[in-house]
Amino acid sequence: MAEIKKVKLSEQTADRLYEMIVEERCYAPGSKLPNENELSAALRVSRTTLREAISFLVAQEVLEIRRGKGTFVAERLPAAGLDLTGLAGMRSRVRAKDLFEMRLIFEPATVALACIRASDEELQQIRKKAERMERISAEGGDWPLADQEFHWAIIKASHNEYMRRLYPLINSAVNEILKISQNRQQMQDIAVADNRMILDFLLQRDEAGARHAMSIHMKHLINTLYP
Repeated sequence: MAEIKKVKLSEQTADRLYEMIVEERCYAPGSKLPNENELSAALRVSRTTLREAISFLVAQEVLEIRRGKGTFVAERLPAAGLDLTGLAGMRSRVRAKDLFEMRLIFEPATVALACIRASDEELQQIRKKAERMERISAEGGDWPLADQEFHWAIIKASHNEYMRRLYPLINSAVNEILKISQNRQQMQDIAVADNRMILDFLLQRDEAGARHAMSIHMKHLINTLYP
């Protein structure tokens, strides 16, 4: 088994702070972050760890330090990437199929990385997301959102920055496609069954098995959308 990547606490902190700024919009562009004591307490890390995380985000042009004033969110955050929502908005079957073919390339590689790099805690978080998705599906709730949270947990556990930034854009397009799909129930059944299979391989840290399981899952979705 390949050695599990040990992620420094400062890197984990930088990742969490990035999510709060760029994805959750807890702090608006140009706004000042809380002082060091407050922010380190909120993130449950030492001030030294927080400083390292901030230095990383400064290098990424997400934060900027203004001497004598504090740490501020950049006025213009780095572009996250190509907006893919137009693929679904055009309601083109061909273009939507292209999107899922891209997921077929992208996600098997990502889950393989997660097998190698995920911490034990991250694997348990993925397990909880899979269980929650299955429970919400049984209750007739918003299973696509719960399914996305399962896949998002896998993406984060891959510890690849570019994969992590790309996935939310893919999800936006997938959401639009699901709204016009005529096979939602069949897709739900596939997602529940395939997630179990993917999770089993992940928990065993079986890189080849997880990669193959995710490939099968994407092919199932493509065949359901485009029989």
